[in-house]
Amino acid sequence: MVGPLMATCTGFYSHIAGSIIGVFQVMRGITTSLQQSWLARIPLPWISVVVGLLCGLVTWLFLDPILNQRLEKIFQDNLASRLEVRSIEARHRFESFLREWSSLGHRFAQHWQVVDHLSSSAWEDSLESPIRYNRRRPPAWIESGQLILSSIEPDQVVLLDSDGGPREIFQSEALPFPLERLTDFFSGREEVVMTTIQRKPYLLVWSGIRRTEGFDPAFLMLVVEIDDHFLDESQQAVGDPDTVIALLDSENQELIVSSNRKSVFTTSPLGIWKEAYLVTSQALVGYQGVDQNLLFTTLISREATMRTMQNILSLAQQDRFIAALVFMAAFSLVFFLISTKISHVLQRISRFGQQALGIEQPVVKRGNQLLLLESWIKAFFRQVIVARDKLRLQQEERLKESEVFKSALFDNSMDAIITLDEQGQVIEVNGTAVRTFGFDREKLLGGLFDKIAIHPDYWAKYRHMLSSCARKSGSNLECRAQSMVAVTGHGEERAIECSVISIHLSQQTVFNVYLRDVTGRKQAEREIASLAKLASENPSPVLRANKRGVIVYANTASKPLLDYWGCERGQTLPRYWQNLVNRSLTAGETEEFEISFDGQVFSLQLAPIQELDYVNLYARDFTQMRNAEMQSRQHQSELVHVCRVSTMGEMSTGLAHELNQPLSAIINFASGCVRRIQSGVGGEAELVDAMAQITVQAERAGEIIKRLRALVGKRPQEHEVVNLNHMVLEVASFIEYEANRHRVEVTLELSKESLPVKVDLVQIEQVLLNLVRNAIDAMKMVTSGDRKLLLKTRRLDDSRAEAIVLDNGPGMARDTAEHLFDAFFSTKETGMGMGLPISKKIIEAHYGELSVETSVGEGAIFHVVLPTDPALDLPGF
Repeated sequence: MVGPLMATCTGFYSHIAGSIIGVFQVMRGITTSLQQSWLARIPLPWISVVVGLLCGLVTWLFLDPILNQRLEKIFQDNLASRLEVRSIEARHRFESFLREWSSLGHRFAQHWQVVDHLSSSAWEDSLESPIRYNRRRPPAWIESGQLILSSIEPDQVVLLDSDGGPREIFQSEALPFPLERLTDFFSGREEVVMTTIQRKPYLLVWSGIRRTEGFDPAFLMLVVEIDDHFLDESQQAVGDPDTVIALLDSENQELIVSSNRKSVFTTSPLGIWKEAYLVTSQALVGYQGVDQNLLFTTLISREATMRTMQNILSLAQQDRFIAALVFMAAFSLVFFLISTKISHVLQRISRFGQQALGIEQPVVKRGNQLLLLESWIKAFFRQVIVARDKLRLQQEERLKESEVFKSALFDNSMDAIITLDEQGQVIEVNGTAVRTFGFDREKLLGGLFDKIAIHPDYWAKYRHMLSSCARKSGSNLECRAQSMVAVTGHGEERAIECSVISIHLSQQTVFNVYLRDVTGRKQAEREIASLAKLASENPSPVLRANKRGVIVYANTASKPLLDYWGCERGQTLPRYWQNLVNRSLTAGETEEFEISFDGQVFSLQLAPIQELDYVNLYARDFTQMRNAEMQSRQHQSELVHVCRVSTMGEMSTGLAHELNQPLSAIINFASGCVRRIQSGVGGEAELVDAMAQITVQAERAGEIIKRLRALVGKRPQEHEVVNLNHMVLEVASFIEYEANRHRVEVTLELSKESLPVKVDLVQIEQVLLNLVRNAIDAMKMVTSGDRKLLLKTRRLDDSRAEAIVLDNGPGMARDTAEHLFDAFFSTKETGMGMGLPISKKIIEAHYGELSVETSVGEGAIFHVVLPTDPALDLPGF
C-alpha cells in the first residue's frame, strides 16, 4: 500500500508546484493591470506575500477532499490483496510447524536409546501385551523434555511393531477414545496424517526405527492434539492479536478449533463470524497427510481494519495540512526575498545606468521599481550586446587553450590512439602508439593500419568492427574492448583490446581507434584462473556455506559429503549442520568434527569468514588412518595377551600348588569314604558330610581354573563396572603362594567405601599382577623375613580412585626410574622390558595414570589412578 500512497502524495506536491507557477503568472498580470493604480505605490515584496498565501489556501481547500477520496479508494483496493498475503503467510507458518513435528519424530526414532531399547529383552516382553507408561513411570527410552517442540508435548508416544500393533505406550495425556482408532490410520510406512476424531483434530506422525539387519522393522508414532495452544505456537510468535487462525470442517462449515477461543468459539458455524471478521479459507496444499475435509481459515477483525484505515487517513490529512503550511510559508518567504532582492537590484541598475552607461533613469526609493524601468531596460540591453562581442573574443582564446590541453591529453594517454579515415588509412597517432608498437610516425601516417600492426588472423574481425562501428554509436558493445593480437615493429605479438569510436564530420566519417596492451593482464588472468582451480582440483572435499546454511560452492571431491547430507550445491544443509555453521560464524572460531558413514571417516573443519558472512568447510578422509589405528589396537591387544600368557607361565608353580591343595583334599575325603564303606564303620551322616567336603573342594579347584582361563583367554575389550577393592583382593589371591614361597608379608589396606570403576577387568588385573610380581622380584635382595608388600586403595576425589603397590626393596636410581616405562628397558637380567610399557598403555587407554616414586634404598611406590564416578552402580549393590 506504500507505493500508491507515495504516488498520491507526489501528485499532491505536483499540484502545489503547478499552483506556484500560476502565482507568477497572476503576479505578472496584476502588476501590469496596476501600473496606473494607487497600488503601484505598495512595495512588490508585500504584494508577493499576500498572493502566495491566497494561492496556497485555495490549493488546500480544493485538493484535500480529492486526496481523501483517493486514499480511501487505494486502501480498499489493496486491502483484499494484503489480507490474502497475510492468510498465505499464516498457512505457510502452520505447514512449517507440521514439518517440524515430522522432523522431530524422525530424529527421535533414530535416537540411540530407542534403537538400543528394541534390542533389549523389555521389547520382547511387550509382545504378549502392550506396556503402558505415564508421567510418574516414564519409559527408559525417553528422557524428560526430549519430545517438546515450542512448549508442546505429544499426548501419546507409541512404539509399533511391523504390523502396526502397539507394543509400548507412553501417554502424557489420556485419550477420550481407544488408541486403535488412531493406529487404524497406519499404512505401514513413514508419513504424517492430520485427522479429526470426535470433532477434535489430531496430528499423527509415523517414523521408522532403524534396526539391525535380520530384525522386523518397528515404527514410532506421535499423537498430538491440535488445540488453540498448538495453533498459537505454529505462528512462531509473529501472530497479530487482531488475527485468529482456525481449522474449518468444510462439509459442515463449522470451526472445530481456533487460536483464540475467547474471541472465536470452537464448534461454531462459520457464517456467524463473517459480519465481524474478514474470513479467508485455504486448502493445505502440498501436505500429503492432510484430511481433505479440513481447511485452514484466517479471520481478521473488520473493526481493526477500519480503525487502521481511519488512522491512515487522519495521518495523511495531518501530513498534507502541515506540508501545505510549510509550502505556503516557504514560498511566501521565497517570494518576499526574491521581490526584495529584485527591488534592490533594480535600484542598483538605475544608479549604474546613470553613472556607468549614461542612461538617465529616475531612482525611486519607495514603490514598485519594476513598473518604472521598462523603457530603461531596452537601452540597457543595447549596451549588453557590446559586452557580448567582447566575451566572444575571450571565448575564442579559451578555445585555443582547450585545444592545446586536449592535444596534451591525446599524446600522453595511457592507451594507443590512432585516427583513421573511411578507407582505414592512418591520419593521426599519439605518442603512446608509437612507443607501444615501435613504428616510426612517418611509417604509420598514410598507411593501412591493419596491414601494418594487426595480426593477419584478426584482419577480418578488425575490418568487420570498423564497418559495424561506422553505422553505430561508440557505446555499442561491438565497438568496445574487442580482443585481438597486434604485431609490433620488432615482430613481437601482443594481446590488445580494440575500441572504435566513429566521428561523423560534415564531409566524411573518421574513426578513433583505441588500443590497450593487455598482455600483462592476460597473463595475470591465466594465473588467477589457475589459482581458482586449486580448490576444484583439490583431492580433499572443500565447500562453502553462507549464514543461512546454503552450500554456495562444493568441489568434485565433496560428493561423498553431499550424498551423506542428502543435498546438492545451492541447497540447504540439514538443520543440525545449519546450527553448527551459524554457531561457528557467530563465535568466529574454527571448529572440528569427525563423521563416519558407509565405511568412511572424515575430519571436518569449519573455518568462519565473518566479514563475508560465510563458512569454509575443509574435510580430510581419515579412513585409512582409522583402519591403521584399529590394526594397531588389535596388535596391542595381542601383545597384551602374550604378556598375560607369559605371566601365567612364570606363575605356573604357584598355580600348580594352589590347584594341588583342593585336589589333595578331594583324594583324602574320597579315600576315607571308601575305607568307611568297606569296613562298615561310620554312619550315613558322616559319609554325606565327607561327600559335601569333596564338592566344596572341587568347586574351589574349578574357580581357580575359571580365573586362570579368564586371565589367559584371548577376548575383545569389555568395559564393565567393578569394585577396585575386589580387583586388588583377586590379585592378592593370585600371588598368595608366590608371596609365601619368598616369605613376603602382604598387607591389605582397602578403602572402606566402594570404589566403582568402569574398566576391562582382565587388563587392569594384569597391570596390578605385573606390579605385584615386580615388587616380589625386587625384594629378593632384602633379608628374608623383612620383606613387606603393601596393597592399598583409596578415593582421591569424586572423579578419581587410586591403587598403590608399595614395597621395601632396594629402590632405583633417578636415571633408571626415568626410563622405567620405555619399551625394551628392564632391570632384570632375563626381562624383556615390555611389562611396564604395556601396563602404562593399558592404564592410559582407560584415561588413567601410572607413575612411580622411588629412590635408592627406599623401596618403590607405584600409583595406579583410574577415573571413577559416584553415580556408577556396582552389580549386586
